[in-house]
Amino acid sequence: MLKCVALKVASISRRSALLGENTLICLKEEGEDMIIDFHSHVGDPWYSYWKKNVEVKDHLASMDRYGIKLRCISWWQAMNAPDEGNAKIAEVVRKHPDRFLGFSVINPRWHKAAIDEVLRAKMDLGMVGLKFHPAACHFHSDSSCLDKVVEKGIELKFPMLFHCGADEYSNPRNLGNLAARYPEATIIMAHMGEEAWFEGISIAGRYPNIILDTTGSFNWYRIMNFGIETVGEERIVFGMDFPAYNPGPEIAKVRDADITEEQKAKIFWKNTARILGLNLKE
Repeated sequence: MLKCVALKVASISRRSALLGENTLICLKEEGEDMIIDFHSHVGDPWYSYWKKNVEVKDHLASMDRYGIKLRCISWWQAMNAPDEGNAKIAEVVRKHPDRFLGFSVINPRWHKAAIDEVLRAKMDLGMVGLKFHPAACHFHSDSSCLDKVVEKGIELKFPMLFHCGADEYSNPRNLGNLAARYPEATIIMAHMGEEAWFEGISIAGRYPNIILDTTGSFNWYRIMNFGIETVGEERIVFGMDFPAYNPGPEIAKVRDADITEEQKAKIFWKNTARILGLNLKE
C-alpha cells in the first residue's frame, strides 16, 4: 500500500516520486530554491569531530533553517557496527519519510556478511543507496575485496557513495580504477576528491559513471566551474556532510558560484532526484 507524504515546499505545481516499492513522496517543484542534501550523517561522531548537532532533532532544525527539503543520511560510525547503525538509519527514515532517505554503510572487510548487508539494505531497510568509507575502514577503493559487494549493488541498482580524499585508501586514482572495472556502476565521488580535487575532477572526467559530490569541497570559485567544464552539470550533486560541516558555506559554494541558475538547480536537487529515481512527474 502506497503512502503519500507531502514535502512542505512553497510552489504552485505538485510533483510526485516513487521511492522503493512502498513509499510515495509527493514533491513540489521549487526551481533553483529547492535543496536536496545527498550526503549527511546521523550518529555519534568519530575521530576529531565534536558531539554536537548529531541528533535527528538537530538535523530537522538545521534543515528547516537552511531550506533543506530532503536529506540522504548514513550512519556516521562507518567503522563500528555498521549493521546496527544501518538499522537505526532505517528507523529514522521510517519516522520521518518526508525528510530523510537512507544509505547503508557497507564495510567490504566483512566479506560475505557485507553482501548480506547490501541485500538487507534493499529487502528489509528500504535504503536508496550504499555508503563506503575506505579511509575509516582501511580498504583501498579499488581493492578486489569490493568486487562482490559492488556487483550486488549494481544488481540492486544502488548508487554507491564513496568517501574520497588524498589519503592512500580513498585516493581518486583508486576510485577511477573501480569505475573503469565496473562501468555499469553509479559511483559518487564524495568531496570532489577533497584535497585532491583537481585530480579527482579530472579522473571523473574520464569515467562517465562517476558523479561528483560537492560536500566539503574546497571553497574556490574555480572548483565548481572546473567541475562543470569537466563532467557537465548533470554529474554534480549537492551535499553537506552535516553535522561535520557548516551548512551556510556549503550552500553558498553553489548558490554564489559563477554559474547559471539552471546549473545551480541541477546541482542542488534535480540531479539527485534523477539518480535516486524520484522522476518527478505531473
